[in-house]
Amino acid sequence: MTGKEEEKAIVCGLERAIFGDDRVSRRRLLDRLVVLLFTTDTAAQALVTHGGIPVLLAAARDRDEKIRIHAIHALSRLADCGYTTEIKDSGAINTVLPLLNDPYSPVRSMAEKLLEKIKK
Repeated sequence: MTGKEEEKAIVCGLERAIFGDDRVSRRRLLDRLVVLLFTTDTAAQALVTHGGIPVLLAAARDRDEKIRIHAIHALSRLADCGYTTEIKDSGAINTVLPLLNDPYSPVRSMAEKLLEKIKK
């Protein structure tokens, strides 16, 4: 599978996985997505183009702390890639603010950094 095919498969499967019952699959998919966002030049655009931001925001509300941290990490990377307006316009601030009180400290820390990026 080429890089572009893999990116498309991950983006297309993201919504199914996020709203599915398989926590392990959600973790794996989000983990791979974060890696793609940091290692390819096209993953961020593909994710945004295919409606990935609202799906990541849904994942940020997951009961699994690893899924929440991966989702916030992915959103943070998108912000670094220049998609802060798209993230804000998707209602991210209302989703991320409650994460400042998350029981998992890495989620709190990453949420704080993301809010700093998108509130500029």
